[in-house]
Amino acid sequence: MRLIFEIIYNFLDKYIHRFRIHKFLLNLDIRFKLILDVGSHKGESIDGFLKIFNDCSIIGFEPQKDCFNFLNKKFKKTVKVKIQNFALDKKKGTKKLRKNILSTTSTFSKTNPLSKHYKIKSILLGKKNAGFLKEESVKINTLDNFTKSMKIKKINLLKIDTEGNEMQVLIGAKKSLKKTEIILIEHNFTDYYKNYDLNKISLFLEKNFFKNIKNFKFPFMSYTDAIYVNTKLRPEIF
Repeated sequence: MRLIFEIIYNFLDKYIHRFRIHKFLLNLDIRFKLILDVGSHKGESIDGFLKIFNDCSIIGFEPQKDCFNFLNKKFKKTVKVKIQNFALDKKKGTKKLRKNILSTTSTFSKTNPLSKHYKIKSILLGKKNAGFLKEESVKINTLDNFTKSMKIKKINLLKIDTEGNEMQVLIGAKKSLKKTEIILIEHNFTDYYKNYDLNKISLFLEKNFFKNIKNFKFPFMSYTDAIYVNTKLRPEIF
């Protein structure tokens, strides 16, 4: 059942969900020169960005060692892509990542075993604990630290998909958000993650002058990829 689920999920993700997002981003008529991909996994988003934005440079952040090694081999000959082997968070240090058999759903967040999502995932993966295997100690840093060290002056697109850790990424990116034009961020509408507060995330972005202009719901799933625009840097979009 797990294999069937992954095949269907990957098909919907690549040919329907991401296609709609990429089409919308293209219609914004923005020259995406620098894209930061927070939560790169195995490069699914990077593959799409490379296809639609010819002259972009991409920096990916992936803390899982096996996924990081996969990405390094995959983009070894691609000068446009650089991968960092740490996660973005609200501070610098180390943190325990809960590895999942479905590696795209490995997370720092505590999960709720009583949630409907948790129970369905356990059935689909054939695991009583929703597929969680072990913990992996990984490095974490803030986006503000990174952009300062790299002397990054403008971020055209900041994509954040961190399985419930999005708020922590944003807290560590307060200064960087001021030079970010577009944010593509995953919003979860279940009670799968403990202490996950979507309203808090939305309010934080609003206070930092970002306006939600489009939402893309994944087919048959309870999460959305939301696009926010910096009203100060891109007022012409409104």
